[in-house]
Amino acid sequence: MSDRLPVFLIDLDSVLVEPRGYRMAIQSTLAYFTERMGLCDLYPGEEVIASLEAINITSEWDITPILLASIFEALLEQNMTLDLPGDLLAACETVRRASVNAPALDFSSLPKILGGNFKPGMEYASLAFELNHFGAANPPYPLLVEHPLLNALLLNTRSLDGALTTRVFQHFTLGSKRYEQLTGLPRLFDSDSYLEKYDQLLLSSSARDLLLENWKSRKLGAAIYTARPSLPEKDSATSFHYSPEAEVALETLGLTELPLIGAGKIGWLAERMNVPAHEFAKPSPVQALAAIAAAVTLQTGASLRAAADLHLNGKLSLFKDLPALSIHVFEDSGGNAASVRRAVEQLNQAGLSCTYTAWGVGENPAKQQALLKTGAKLVPEVNQAIQLALDVEGL
Repeated sequence: MSDRLPVFLIDLDSVLVEPRGYRMAIQSTLAYFTERMGLCDLYPGEEVIASLEAINITSEWDITPILLASIFEALLEQNMTLDLPGDLLAACETVRRASVNAPALDFSSLPKILGGNFKPGMEYASLAFELNHFGAANPPYPLLVEHPLLNALLLNTRSLDGALTTRVFQHFTLGSKRYEQLTGLPRLFDSDSYLEKYDQLLLSSSARDLLLENWKSRKLGAAIYTARPSLPEKDSATSFHYSPEAEVALETLGLTELPLIGAGKIGWLAERMNVPAHEFAKPSPVQALAAIAAAVTLQTGASLRAAADLHLNGKLSLFKDLPALSIHVFEDSGGNAASVRRAVEQLNQAGLSCTYTAWGVGENPAKQQALLKTGAKLVPEVNQAIQLALDVEGL
């Protein structure tokens, strides 16, 4: 065993869990609306979702309304006499009354149009809305240019009391009971949590117990480090912008004791620092710095503030009291693994003593190539990666 304290930063989606619940929730949300149109299931399939993710449309709160807007666009293209109102449910009813056939769908232009206009910090649903104006060279929905229905579809998608697509989607992800408890709003319908029901656990119970045993005995520090939506710090006021999706996964995994640095924590920090959240979130080193500090100190709020202070002002604050660290990151994304490496470099430049090891988890060839560029050691699954890291540390 070395003199350094091992620190494990573990990503959530595609590392600890296979996020099948999200895919099912997209499909069920689209079906919620297409059934009201009197149409069949129009979920486009994994290839279309992957094409959107390839241009970094990773939020289902963007993917779902963007796909639904494409369905309405195709309906207008193939039924030019349709007169759609601006209210989403009323538009669905208009389609149902018209007794139209299911449209032929082509989503191939969306990645090029949206990806070619994206800038850091943008939300893709809002971008799709902005591109759909009179005079635009290549609007994603030309038959819906400045149509009020796009306001209902593409605006206010980041709030649990906002766009109807988001509210419906969150009924499926969280379950209607948890949605009602979280928001104080009456449920729209009954649903189980798809995250609980369909997410596949990739972490074995034996690997989990081994990790927790070493963590509880303080032989290592550990934190969950994820872009998945989460609740903010406990001192935050109630807000419809936070969703406990990371917490649901940790409950299912049996890892609720570990510090969590999720998207909600980063949003909480960004609000207090008055900066856009994307400047602190993966692949920014700020989220990695916060996870490193939280893994050792178990203080998430103080760790978040200290991470921002180090990154923006070069001040060590909480970090100055940390011991020498052997930092291991377990990731399926090369860009996110690289952000941890940048965080380690910042700590070393500030005078701390830290080493960096990346474990690239998964067997997707494209992801593996990106991970190799960061110097990651490729491992097919997280249980083996955790055991190898423990072996390296003599635990």
